[in-house]
Amino acid sequence: MNPSKLQDEKNRGEKARLLLEEPLIKESFELLKKEYKQAIFQTKYNEDDTRTALWQAYHITDKIENHFHTVVETGKLATVQLNQLKKNST
Repeated sequence: MNPSKLQDEKNRGEKARLLLEEPLIKESFELLKKEYKQAIFQTKYNEDDTRTALWQAYHITDKIENHFHTVVETGKLATVQLNQLKKNST
């Protein structure tokens, strides 16, 4: 793989890791998921559309958080590959 692309992935992974470790971001994901989950259980039996919207919001929030985790893991793999390229070039 292109070392420049690997470096970009490594940098993105580091940025994503820093974001996920940021207390405000952590708090936001946790709070949103908690609020959506609680709101689902507070809907009335005939509020199907509201429940569906809350369910979607909960899962979209989860998908966004998981995307950051995927970028972190990709960055870790890129770091390993970059180290291997450096090792092989010496």
